[in-house]
Amino acid sequence: MRTEQQPKQNRRIIALSFLLCTLLALLSEKLDYPFLYGITFSFTSVFLLIGLRLFGYWAGLLAAAAVHTIAALLLNHSLFDYIGLLEIAVVGLLLRKYRNRLFVCAAAFWLILAAPLTYFTHLGHYTSTGSDLMLVTSIIAINGLLNALLADIALHYLPLPKWSGIVRARRKSSSFRSVMLHFSIVCVILPFLLNIHISSTGSFKEASRHAEQLSANVASMIGREYMESAFRLDGSNTDVKSVLLKSLIAKHASDLFTIVISDGNANAVAATNENHIGQDNTASKHRMNKSIIISNSLRLIVPIHNELPLHISSWHDGKFAYASPINNTDFMINIDIPINNYQYYLFNKYVTHFIYLITFALLAVLAAYFINLWLGRSLKQLAVSTNNLPARLKQDGAIEWPASSISEIRALTANFKQMANNLVLMFGEAQKNSERLQAQAYMLQQSEEKLHRLAYYDQLTCLPNRLHFAKHIQDMIAMPSADDHKIAIMFADINRFKQVNDTLGHATGDMLLKLAASRFADVGTSFDVFRLGGDEFVFVGTYSDLSEVHASAQLVGKAFAEPFDLEGMPLYLTISIGISVYPLDGEDIDTVISNADIAMYSAKEEGDGCHRFYEPKLATAMTEKMRLENGLYNALQTNQFSLHYQPKMNATTGQLCGIEALIRWLHPELGLVPPDKFIPLAEQAGFILEIDKWVFREACRQNKAWQDAGLQPICVSVNISGRHFFQGNLIEMIASALEDTGLPPEYVSIEITEGVFMRDMEQVIETILYLRKLGIQISMDDFGTGYSTLNQLQRLPISDVKLDRSFIQGITTDEKKSSIVRAIIELVHSMNMRVVAEGVETDDESRFCKELKCDELQGYLFSRPLPAHQFEELLAVSTAAITTNGSTG
Repeated sequence: MRTEQQPKQNRRIIALSFLLCTLLALLSEKLDYPFLYGITFSFTSVFLLIGLRLFGYWAGLLAAAAVHTIAALLLNHSLFDYIGLLEIAVVGLLLRKYRNRLFVCAAAFWLILAAPLTYFTHLGHYTSTGSDLMLVTSIIAINGLLNALLADIALHYLPLPKWSGIVRARRKSSSFRSVMLHFSIVCVILPFLLNIHISSTGSFKEASRHAEQLSANVASMIGREYMESAFRLDGSNTDVKSVLLKSLIAKHASDLFTIVISDGNANAVAATNENHIGQDNTASKHRMNKSIIISNSLRLIVPIHNELPLHISSWHDGKFAYASPINNTDFMINIDIPINNYQYYLFNKYVTHFIYLITFALLAVLAAYFINLWLGRSLKQLAVSTNNLPARLKQDGAIEWPASSISEIRALTANFKQMANNLVLMFGEAQKNSERLQAQAYMLQQSEEKLHRLAYYDQLTCLPNRLHFAKHIQDMIAMPSADDHKIAIMFADINRFKQVNDTLGHATGDMLLKLAASRFADVGTSFDVFRLGGDEFVFVGTYSDLSEVHASAQLVGKAFAEPFDLEGMPLYLTISIGISVYPLDGEDIDTVISNADIAMYSAKEEGDGCHRFYEPKLATAMTEKMRLENGLYNALQTNQFSLHYQPKMNATTGQLCGIEALIRWLHPELGLVPPDKFIPLAEQAGFILEIDKWVFREACRQNKAWQDAGLQPICVSVNISGRHFFQGNLIEMIASALEDTGLPPEYVSIEITEGVFMRDMEQVIETILYLRKLGIQISMDDFGTGYSTLNQLQRLPISDVKLDRSFIQGITTDEKKSSIVRAIIELVHSMNMRVVAEGVETDDESRFCKELKCDELQGYLFSRPLPAHQFEELLAVSTAAITTNGSTG
């Protein structure tokens, strides 16, 4: 999402930056700075040139057209201001060829095209001399060059592309010479322009003071003479006063100024030019003029001529206007002095000053250029000499060090020389080290192959290992393939391999893995085989149709059809295979591998030698399994387990003779979980030790509680995992529970399976003998489903043998099964052991077991496993029956 929004955000920033640059240019057009008579300094083109360089030719041209059009329409600027638009058009074309040379392109435009065009365009409209126009043209050109220089400096040293959101290559670094040249030019031009401006301001003030002084003197003389003459005249005769004023004006008239005397109604009564007599002399008469106040009595009047290309033309037609009243009269003396009277003096002074300053500026720029060239040459020579210095020294190349009279550069050169000498010594030492390293190259090359084999191949089976598998599968996914070219992964796991390891030893297990790997390698499929670890193997290959994968899985399964010869002992084993395909069973390879693992565990549950394809419902079952595994620990902590009790009935008397404690788990989300679901998980996860400890203690406590309540004392049977004999402290656990609950040992029976004796029979027998001495009974549960043989039964110190439900079911109809059960019962009785038939569900099964002399019966025919409070009722009935029979007897 972020990558999609990024271009939009960049475009928005670029658009805002372009608009800001255009607005700054328009603001500069409005806020132009007065510099010389009628000449203003504008920094509009600074922002327009920056916009041209940042946003491209057409964008820059559009901004320039918009700015100058708005200036002409709204700000009443001269149409000649469109020369700025011409500047952007021409400089933009030049920049296409001479990239990163903005100032050079702008200088070429102003010196070759714009300055001559300015001069000849204004020549027909300009009323002064050609030297004046040359001065004005030069200042306008200097304004343009200064703007181009400022824009070039800003683009060089400010991160404007980054600020404006433009994605471009990193800005090139500036050379020392260009930095110093820019600095030198700015340091020269800015004082030059400041001097010109100060000089023009001072000259204008000088002319203003002269005009005001001259006007004041003339007005003072006319006023004084008028008062002296008017004193002798009849004050009521207006015509006489008018004649007097005309004579005084004629007396003091001059070519340098004009005099107009107006009455109290602002009507001219006397004037140097008689055509002005009788005219209105108010400010409204001058509404087409621009009036600039200089002092209380003097102002500058400049006519507005928008049709003229230069404001300087209007200033040449302007005048200083002096106004002063005649004391004690209503008459006002107005004296106008044309600016042309000062033109020759002012502009000759400006031209001379300008020539001196521009000459000094040019000389300073040239001096700065040559100084920078001199400094930069030494630095450039040093940079060239040290370029790729290590490689040149390594090739014994001669280094030409620059000679410089500048102490810093000489010191820098000396440092580089010393560094070069150190590098030569280092290269010599490196050459010796290289020779020593070459002597080891062959050994390293051999080690590399060995390390590669260690890293990517299993040392036991010589098959590719897990790391090789991960790389191989990634390469397969990265390869371009057609739609009908898919990847299949088969997980193969050897069934009962752990039992082989535990019973026959790890050496035999390793031998089995080697033989299995050899068979897998010769299985005859197009799939590649890898060993991930332990007894886990994985096959990877491509297929076009699932039938190919099915056929390959069958070939892999048939690899175990023949028994393995382990030191003369044949061993029959099977494998379970789980299959998943990419991309059908997952969008990424990790998911596909995980699904193959899930399918493999499902194949194990179906039976030995099966293969199964992944299905989504298998993941659901695995998820439930994981929830059960994760909930086992919490179940112990939060008392989610409970015990149910199933009675054992005496086959002869039919009375209650014992009970079996069976654990139940009420999961808060899944409800009642059957023991056959969570007990195997507890075995795998290691929780079975804690669960058995709780079951044994709770069964003892409950049995003791019933005895204390006066109920029939009976023996309670508790199933114990074989792990207690090898991993837990079985004797300590039993002794502690009996001591804490106070239950006598003779009322406890421990049920174990035949598999307990397969690992270390002697250790198990020793433990059982100790428990028998305590008085605890030992019962073998699920007899006939394990791995023990009947001739070993006599060695086992047990009291009871429980026949598995699989023997009892169908015993009345299956003669072979009934014969087997009869033989087992007779054998067990011959060894003074009792026989318990579990899983009795019908009257026929009960009657048949009684006929076969079974000692005890257990099953749904008599009662299902009951919670403690319900079983207590059954136990109370049995107790009452025994009491009654005893009393009757």
